[in-house]
Amino acid sequence: MVEEIAHGGCPASRKEPRVVHSRTLRFWLDPANIAVRLGQAGPVARTKTGPASAFQVNDPSLLRKVGCGEDTFQFWSTDPSLRDFAENGFPGSEGRAHRDRRALMKPALATARLTALGPCVRDSTDRLIAGLPTDRPADIPFETSRLVAGLVVETVLNSALSPDLLTRLARARSALSAGVLWKYALAPWPWVPAPRRRAFRRAFATLNEAAREVYARHRPDADGNDVVSLLKRSSDDRPDAALHDLRALLFAGIEATSSTIAWACYELGRHPDHQTAVRAEADAVLGADAVGPELMPRTAGFVREVTRLHGIPLLVRRARRATRVGDQPVPAGALVTLPLGALRRDPARYARPEEFDPLRWSPEARPPLSPAALLPYGLGPRYCPGAAASEIMVPVALASLVRSRTLRMAPAGGTVRLSLELTPMPKGLTMIAAPREQAAPVHRP
Repeated sequence: MVEEIAHGGCPASRKEPRVVHSRTLRFWLDPANIAVRLGQAGPVARTKTGPASAFQVNDPSLLRKVGCGEDTFQFWSTDPSLRDFAENGFPGSEGRAHRDRRALMKPALATARLTALGPCVRDSTDRLIAGLPTDRPADIPFETSRLVAGLVVETVLNSALSPDLLTRLARARSALSAGVLWKYALAPWPWVPAPRRRAFRRAFATLNEAAREVYARHRPDADGNDVVSLLKRSSDDRPDAALHDLRALLFAGIEATSSTIAWACYELGRHPDHQTAVRAEADAVLGADAVGPELMPRTAGFVREVTRLHGIPLLVRRARRATRVGDQPVPAGALVTLPLGALRRDPARYARPEEFDPLRWSPEARPPLSPAALLPYGLGPRYCPGAAASEIMVPVALASLVRSRTLRMAPAGGTVRLSLELTPMPKGLTMIAAPREQAAPVHRP
């Protein structure tokens, strides 16, 4: 049975797609419902689905304790069920080995090095969105996956993919994301077949092919300190290790960022006034030599509000041994979830928490909000290593898209479902991406 829910708390109009999801998944995928349940249950709530127990953490201090406590709580990608996916890459390693691989890449992915990334993202976005259809509605999850995959490869990894492989990689994203989720979710019952196993294997082969092509077509920076160069030098005698890390960066970079931009397109279509404001800011900024989110506060606030309402709904840890979270005993092997979506809808933190309001993030807003409270890139030793790149990439790419195209909901206005993947996507979202009329010229040196 399917229950209709206007995702983000906004009333669903008959003229625009409605976001729906399964009633059985409501607790997990409806953050507003989680917020209500946890508010009633206290700092830690125990739930039971069949034979499995899970514990949801509602107290921010406990959330950080669990998220940062790698010795007690295992990160999902290090689970043995995902060994064939993580292999020897940094996501599947733990302790000193994990820290060493992250430290190796840190100089290349640091904010100080990426400050000049904005113009590259702008130019690559302009080129990649040229393929957006104008004669029919665009499949937004696919198109944003293609856009982000191209941006990650071109601007962060200093490489290129053939158009055919880029398209296949974008189409593989959903099967990869859902496959990893099911492999992990069914880990306690290895005899239960995971859905779409063949699709996952094909998608995984495509990801491996893409990583090899990125490796082969890599163009090093002059100083040789870009991320792929660092990985290659550290793995002279173990090229597979560099490929495993490269594959992980490629998958992680596409997964969450494409979801953010897809949901941003959804909200732009629902709120033409915000689309006009983002476009005006893009017209004023994108023609300059310096391009970055710090110069586009309205666009950056829009992205933060998209993250607040549509970001990763929860983080997952598994207890390595019997422990306690607050006053709640947690047995070894139990899932402990950190419901970020619920905290982002906490009325004690956000006025009108179910309303989509990018202006709450404006510099003039009172009281001022901290973007760090959104935890968009996780926390603790597993904080996303590509966070600085994403902070630049998403607002600049979104502004470039809006500057070139006008996004409208498709006339048919079908049903949008919340996909069951690592990062929920607006499954079934189609939109018109019409060329903008009388676009202001871009003056570039």
